[in-house]
Amino acid sequence: STAVTYTTPFLGALLADNLLGEYMTILLGTLFCYIPGLLLIALTTIPQLLGEEFNHSAIRWGLLGLWPVGTGAVKACVNVFGAKQFHPILQSSLIESYYVNFYMCINIGALTGGILVPIVAQWNVTVAYFIPVCILGLGVLSFALGTTKYVKPKPKHEMNLCSRNALARILGACGCNNWRRDQRARTAASILIQPKQSKSKIGIGTISLVSALVVPFNVAYAQMSTTFIVQGSVMKNYGLVDASMMNNADAISVLAFGYAIGNIFYPELSKRDIKIPTTYKFAIGSAFGAAAVGCAIATEYQIHRVYDQTGEAISVLWQAFPYFLIGIGEIFAVSAAYEFAFAVSPVSMKSLASAANLFMVGGVPNVFCIMLYNACGSWFVNSRGTANIHKLTDYSSAKVVNYFWLLEAVALFGVFVNILPSIKAWVERIEEAALEDIKSPMSTPVIRKNLLKRKQQRMESSGNDEETPLVRAQKHANYLKYGSGPELVKMGSMRAGPSLKKNRPTHPHRPLRVQSPAAQGSNTTYVKVGNVLVPRPNEAPN
Repeated sequence: STAVTYTTPFLGALLADNLLGEYMTILLGTLFCYIPGLLLIALTTIPQLLGEEFNHSAIRWGLLGLWPVGTGAVKACVNVFGAKQFHPILQSSLIESYYVNFYMCINIGALTGGILVPIVAQWNVTVAYFIPVCILGLGVLSFALGTTKYVKPKPKHEMNLCSRNALARILGACGCNNWRRDQRARTAASILIQPKQSKSKIGIGTISLVSALVVPFNVAYAQMSTTFIVQGSVMKNYGLVDASMMNNADAISVLAFGYAIGNIFYPELSKRDIKIPTTYKFAIGSAFGAAAVGCAIATEYQIHRVYDQTGEAISVLWQAFPYFLIGIGEIFAVSAAYEFAFAVSPVSMKSLASAANLFMVGGVPNVFCIMLYNACGSWFVNSRGTANIHKLTDYSSAKVVNYFWLLEAVALFGVFVNILPSIKAWVERIEEAALEDIKSPMSTPVIRKNLLKRKQQRMESSGNDEETPLVRAQKHANYLKYGSGPELVKMGSMRAGPSLKKNRPTHPHRPLRVQSPAAQGSNTTYVKVGNVLVPRPNEAPN
């Protein structure tokens, strides 16, 4: 199901970018795939409801079909839809904090489910499985209630219809001779479309390559559900807290440090016009991942040391340190990967870029970990030659610590690659190219031609003016009147406006003495008549 979950986002992205938009893709994917899949899984927990024997077909459809398809469709679109609520230029500095807060919201659900569902499952398994169904239903309802307040941009991917003659022949063969008058035929004709290629120089392949820079960190992150669980299974429980419950320490870390980083640290840097380079964020996240694996190595040596001395197990709370460090690394690495994919992708491929990023962040590291585990399978074998190491006596004879050292090398490799100046410069060039596309969204040949024509007209008109003292004085008076302060006329348009300082009004009959630029050292007196300054006539001698 994990492989399907990280593959299906491409399907949801294609629907969102080309046909439905993010809003409708989220809504329909949740209503027709996500909730039905969870509901089908929950119904299998009720004895004899779907048959006298356990219904394997229903669990396969729910677990491997509906649920991962719905999850994938939502994963590709929900972060993009949230980011599109911000103005791409005026509020671009808020996108960084948004993705940190978005990742925090994900972990709120993970923390609630990780604590509530296991506790309820000890009382009633069916009720525990119906909790996600009800919570997701309430989430969809609240999402739909805010429909009128959302920014819901239409898909930007332009489509070219096939030629009229070809459509006429195709629809005529289907018996639709009067297809122009038939609405159904027009709907069918809209299916025969050919997408235009994006004009942006930044493609999905480039975004995938940059997202691959966080693969080393995500290899360490993937150990939370595999090797960390194996290690924690031979450790002593702390009350109700066992190895599986320790996963919630990661969500607690993301919530605590995510709030501090996203709402305090990043905004303070933004006020000082400081932005951490994307590759440095990846490097910081990989460094925290390496530190987490280092703590797991220390825990591994502590397990063996205490067992050799006393034969006892150590507390599972030792794993709190790796989980907390992994959570901090997620804030820097994973949220930065989400932000980068959204910021640099073309307008017509935002969801597709998100799907590619999800595949590199979740799919590729999982495949790599499976291959790595199979290659190092001999380290997970006890003294009897079996892979059953869930008891401390068997675990003590295995060489799991060698696997952790290999993971440490992978995480440190991620740090090294992301601090390379060449990698940093490459990613910055991509971001600058994307920024130029955003700053000039209306740059077309016609607009450039009209701007050049108006510029030439202004130059010709200014060249024909006779530079006389009266003209210069009038220009100076207009400058004093309008000032140099900017005034926002419309979005993205600035012109000279009135000065912020309130000028003292000039008496209409009082002479205005102006220093003439043409005659340095001589003063010329002008009289203001309406909005025009005219030279004051010299008084005739008596």
